[in-house]
Amino acid sequence: MHGLGNDVANFSGRDFIRRIVYPMAAVMVVAILVVTVVLVLSARQQNKLEVEASTRLATTALQVKAREVGRDLRNYTIRQDVYENISRSGNSAWAATDGNIGPNIYKDLGYELVFAVAPGNRTIYGLIDGEPKDVDALKVMPRGLRDLLNVASIQADPTTSLIKSGSDIYVVAANGILPPSIDRSNVKPRDLTMLVFAERLDQKFLDRMGRDYLLSDLKISLDRVDDAEASIPLLTQDRVFLGTISWSPPKPGEQLLRFILPPLGIALVVLAAFAVLVVRNARRSTSALEASAKTVEAYAQTLKESETRFKDVAEASSDWIWESDNDLRLVYFSTRFSDVTGLSPQAILGKTFEQFFSRDTDADGWRQLMAGSSDQRAFRDLRCAYRDANGNGRICRLAGRPIVASSGEFLGFRGTATDITEEVEAQERASHLAHHDALTGLPNRALFHERLNIALAATAEQTARVAIICLDLDHFKEVNDTLGHGAGDLLLQQLSNRLLGCVRKHDTVTRLGGDEFAIIQMGVAQPLEAEELSRKLIDVVRAPFTIEGQDLHVGVSIGIAIADATETDPERLLKNADIALYRAKQSGRATYRIFEAQMDAELQQRKALEYDLRQAVLKDELEVHYQPLIDLGKRQVAAVEALVRWRHPARGLVSPADFIPLAEETGLIVSIGEWVLETACRQVLDWQNLRVAVNLSPVQFRNRELVETVRQVLVRTGLAPERLELEITESVLINDASAALEILNGLKNLGVKIAMDDFGTGYSSLGYLNSFPFDKIKIDKSFIGDMDSKDKSGAIVKSVIGLGQSLNMVTTAEGVETPEQAEFLRQEGCDQVQGYYFSKPVTAPELSTFIERWDGARAWGDVAA
Repeated sequence: MHGLGNDVANFSGRDFIRRIVYPMAAVMVVAILVVTVVLVLSARQQNKLEVEASTRLATTALQVKAREVGRDLRNYTIRQDVYENISRSGNSAWAATDGNIGPNIYKDLGYELVFAVAPGNRTIYGLIDGEPKDVDALKVMPRGLRDLLNVASIQADPTTSLIKSGSDIYVVAANGILPPSIDRSNVKPRDLTMLVFAERLDQKFLDRMGRDYLLSDLKISLDRVDDAEASIPLLTQDRVFLGTISWSPPKPGEQLLRFILPPLGIALVVLAAFAVLVVRNARRSTSALEASAKTVEAYAQTLKESETRFKDVAEASSDWIWESDNDLRLVYFSTRFSDVTGLSPQAILGKTFEQFFSRDTDADGWRQLMAGSSDQRAFRDLRCAYRDANGNGRICRLAGRPIVASSGEFLGFRGTATDITEEVEAQERASHLAHHDALTGLPNRALFHERLNIALAATAEQTARVAIICLDLDHFKEVNDTLGHGAGDLLLQQLSNRLLGCVRKHDTVTRLGGDEFAIIQMGVAQPLEAEELSRKLIDVVRAPFTIEGQDLHVGVSIGIAIADATETDPERLLKNADIALYRAKQSGRATYRIFEAQMDAELQQRKALEYDLRQAVLKDELEVHYQPLIDLGKRQVAAVEALVRWRHPARGLVSPADFIPLAEETGLIVSIGEWVLETACRQVLDWQNLRVAVNLSPVQFRNRELVETVRQVLVRTGLAPERLELEITESVLINDASAALEILNGLKNLGVKIAMDDFGTGYSSLGYLNSFPFDKIKIDKSFIGDMDSKDKSGAIVKSVIGLGQSLNMVTTAEGVETPEQAEFLRQEGCDQVQGYYFSKPVTAPELSTFIERWDGARAWGDVAA
């Protein structure tokens, strides 16, 4: 019987294990597996959402860049001067000039390719990496550009696309060149000249996009990248695949798994050990009651561990969980709340929604939540603001569902909050970059036009208060050339702060590009307020700038245009301000001018003269005339001075005073000067034993290639270096004395002679004679007129001649027109003279005749003029 009882007890224990322990263990194992699968799927979903978010961000970044290229392009296609010189004239020389569509498009805007394509797909202008090139745009971009031009020709706004050229992919924008003054409906698309801007989509571009949009390890490939963690295809307008941009997105799901799976694995091991222990104890038990009690205890422990696991999952989420009562008082926060906000839940619990959260952009959703909580409806994606433990404003997105008791009573809401501050800041940065200058933080050209349109869209009385003030730094190029572009950037940043300190908060200060700035001023008494501000700006900019331990001095030229009831066109106003700015520069810089109607007419005349001058260079309308220099001691022709003249087919002989300053301003003087130099060197070979003197413009002298240019001319012409004299004025030495000394020494090393022209008209001539290697002093003709031995001019001339003798320098007097002047100079020891008394500047054949007829033994009064 006892044995039977033991058998029954043994049987009951095995039966309990089979019916209770094993099923419970299986349920728990399945539960753990389900939780594990859910966690893995959740992690994958979080990774997928992060990839989708970063993909949208990368796509948006490319779209923003495409719009930026389009906006930059449009600023050029609607310009009247671009239309006149490119569409109508096909003037590639004008386009290549810096400040038009020349190297500044590459240096300031970063576009590697620029093309102007005339009707018939004929490329009339090309700019590659800042260098003008004679290329065919359709051969540079054989796939895609033709279609883009066809589409863009029928669109008013720029059309953008991605186009592959060789192994590079470009963001390309195209638009027809057509100013606002021409009605587009009157122009056929096929008659438009198209302007194309292209920016290379290279690693530098991707690195900048990654920094701006918080994308890591951006790379570009011309093939499809199937194994990339995140990527977007690069497609043309026709959906043709060009390449792939890929990057490495954050992986919040993997972080979640690394945090959850180790505790979960430990729990599984503990549970398995516990199950083995329960089975072992059950087998040893002889009482079904003891076995049942142990099973109940094990079940309770399992439930407790399960609750702990799910709590751990909730706390490890990137969101934080909240609960409120039916009056919208916050009654619960998960511990994740403190990790994100830095706040203690106890400090917030009991406050209402309105006391902790505030509405951000979704005003309607916030109002419905505050006023309609009794509706007991779920909500999601409600954007709210709050402040963290440091008092910083942050943005979150709320989602919630009503809590309802079994009796149907509404108890409150339970939901999650997701912090989206970084996402919002990234979007705001992208918007700011699209409307502000990256270097100075000032509004850019696009935002300037928006604000100007708003200012001009007011009533006539308010419009008359609008002034456009254009500013351009004087001598800014010298800062970049001597100290580098880094110093120039620091100068522009300091300048921006000074400009902002001069205007009122409702005015707009804009950087248009390079060292060009513009201000929209809203004043009551115009133009008085614009003039007052301009004088203030001139004084502020005149103060020295401290850059890298050096004090830099620059000035500013200002042009002002005032809006009125008859002139409210933004482009025209800006153009008028530019015209006034040009007049200010002509007036000596560091000053301002207000636009007047005649300025435009004068500018058009200047442009016409500039065009004629460019044609004169191309059509060989320039001539070199020569004036003899007479040696007073030997009474012989010692040298000739080469002087450029322009024989215009309609204007006749144009005065050098009219076209030389224009040639210097446009840069044509460099090519003209080299032509004059080579022509004079070749001609003087026909006049044995004579030297030739050639004037150097300050613009030529600033060219660091001057020494090499002179060397090559001497090699090409075969002229002995000692037969060449180069004349410079004091102004070329003022800005950068050390660079000038280097160039002068280089010329001296070639063997040529150096003369200081117009001596005595500057401020530091004596100092320059001591510092620089001059061979000759030329006395300015202003001291020669009405000169005698008793007046001041005579005394000055005597002093200069004596100075030249003491320094062992040749002295030459200019402007000699009477025999008395020549005799006075001879008696005082002057070496050479030139002037109308002997000969005016004449052509080479005429001078040859003069040399043949010259008789040095004849009396001064008998010399033929």
